Amino acid sequence: MKRDMPSRRTVLLSLFGLGAGVGTAYLYRANNTIPAPDAAAEQRFRTLQDRVLARYGVPATSKFYDVVNPTLRVHVIEAGKGEPVLFVHGGNSVAAGWIPLLAHFHQAFRVLAPDRPGCGLTTKFNYLGVPLREHAVAYIRGLMDAMHVSRTAIVGNSMGGYFALAFALAHPDRVSKLILVGEPAGSAPKIRLANRLFGTRIINSILFATILKPGRPGPMGTVVVAHPDRVPNDLVDCFNAGSVIPGAVESWITMSEGFFRPEGAGLFAGASPLTFALRPELGGLQPPTLLLWGEKDSFGPPTLGQEMARLMPNGRCDVIPDAGHLAWLDQPEICIERIRTFLDA
Repeated sequence: MKRDMPSRRTVLLSLFGLGAGVGTAYLYRANNTIPAPDAAAEQRFRTLQDRVLARYGVPATSKFYDVVNPTLRVHVIEAGKGEPVLFVHGGNSVAAGWIPLLAHFHQAFRVLAPDRPGCGLTTKFNYLGVPLREHAVAYIRGLMDAMHVSRTAIVGNSMGGYFALAFALAHPDRVSKLILVGEPAGSAPKIRLANRLFGTRIINSILFATILKPGRPGPMGTVVVAHPDRVPNDLVDCFNAGSVIPGAVESWITMSEGFFRPEGAGLFAGASPLTFALRPELGGLQPPTLLLWGEKDSFGPPTLGQEMARLMPNGRCDVIPDAGHLAWLDQPEICIERIRTFLDA
């Protein structure tokens, strides 16, 4: 019996499906494998970071500290003398984002702003299979030990806010005061859809290869600030340069896959495993805590911060008017005044 031959259309569709499958598999593997360092990309980032430091008049030095557990070489922007204040940035950002605040606080404090693991000039990091809360606590503890800092105030933003809060709960004796600027990652009961997409395999690879491709020129979007025009271009350029250092995207994607989409949760369901999961412990949070929440924070409304503050024995939430997720870039004077008053109290 003569066998029917597949139609041209069927063959083309099959080839298209095969190509799409190979392409997405390639993107997935590429985005879950940490590439080799790139000295040229790192030097470009250093140059732009130095330009931002000069713009704001911060006499800082770049230092590297070796952390044993987890094994990391951590880059830290350091300036000033006095009581230490540790600034922990969020997401796939860089420590240079804090420079507008460091410009004020280095005059009275020893300010320490590290690039988080996987970001900036710190060792790139594959987060798959890593328990994030334990990692956050070990990272801050190891870095403080390496810097010979026994106790410090901590300022955290977004994922850095989660890191800081987890550490303060684990080691209250090492945290003098805690300041969370912007929504700490995962403060709402459910994970945001955008973060679920970041945490969904293949989808995130496609997003970061297309519309979210790092390093794009242009002004900072309104996702993180309410007024992009208030952010200097050289600071935006520095953010972009950090995002294209080989390993930065891979580090962020592996973190997103592990912690923005819990195992077994559907795309539109599932409780947040991050800051919201810490709520039952907030009644025992010992360090005095200030939450500075942008009125227009697109990652979560100020009511989330107000709810958290009410659970804390010594917590307060101030809403920063006309400000987004990175409130200090929208309203630097207000944030400086609130932080300084809180630190001096």
